[in-house]
Amino acid sequence: MVLIEAITLLVSLAILSKSSSVVVENAVKLSKFFGISQVAIGFILLAVSTSLPELSVSVISSTAGEGAIAAGNVFGSNIANILLILGIGAFLYGLKIGKNDLKDIAIVLVLTTIISVYIIFNSTIRNQALGFLEGIILILLFGFYVIYIFRKKAIDGDGIEQVTKKEALYSFLFFSASIILVLVSASFVVDSAVKLAKLLNIAESFIGATIIAIGTSLPELAIDLQAIRKKQYGLALGDAIGSTMTNITLVLGTAAVIHPISIVLPVFIAALLFAIISNIVLFYVASVNKQLKRFGGTLFLLIYIIYLITIFYLQIGELG
Repeated sequence: MVLIEAITLLVSLAILSKSSSVVVENAVKLSKFFGISQVAIGFILLAVSTSLPELSVSVISSTAGEGAIAAGNVFGSNIANILLILGIGAFLYGLKIGKNDLKDIAIVLVLTTIISVYIIFNSTIRNQALGFLEGIILILLFGFYVIYIFRKKAIDGDGIEQVTKKEALYSFLFFSASIILVLVSASFVVDSAVKLAKLLNIAESFIGATIIAIGTSLPELAIDLQAIRKKQYGLALGDAIGSTMTNITLVLGTAAVIHPISIVLPVFIAALLFAIISNIVLFYVASVNKQLKRFGGTLFLLIYIIYLITIFYLQIGELG
């Protein structure tokens, strides 16, 4: 049984790696055809596609009246997108941040930070849930931001390179098929890893704090590492940061529209605070250093480990 799960895990990882590589290659072609930057493609196309696991988890949990699960999934994924994904990418390959992309990155980080602060204020000071109205506002905010990014990059792009309509169509088809493969193979990776951990008698609390928490961010991780390895830094940044925007507006907004979300537990407040910290750290690196090397990647990963330890102990406290 252990051997079967181990083989399933390895095969799924191989498919995940290859399909992620195909996603990156075709996303680059699409950005050239439309004459918009890789960051824009990452923000709009990749971010929405790779946020589908978070969206599905949030919709299912909110429909069942478990809005807290949706909120935990959103903020846990946002922290992983910045600290874990960009941290691993910087540690392994290094990451450059283009000057022209800094403004868009800053807008996302500021917006997601403001939304996080509002949620903390709303849940702790006013003791109110995120309701239907807040959900609609978040969804509208996502729509306005997509329009802003697309229009801005359509104007400021470097121009259309020689990619024919036929090539662009094939690229879109390959991109779509590869995204589906990424999502399916990522699901198999998480499922096999959880089963393997249980067979090896690893504590369920540890499984929840690591495998499942990282699981919904696995598509972003796989695609962004491939993008960074191929030196397509704009795609990686656009996807990782765009996914945080998608999660906190579209995903959280959809969940709030379906069912009010109450966030009163210390574990969620801690997650919100770490989400704000990760935004501040990334904004500092982006504005001052313009790049993230091995030392910066190590710092990001250390902060992520501190986050996991904090959440782990808070969960134990809640159970106690």
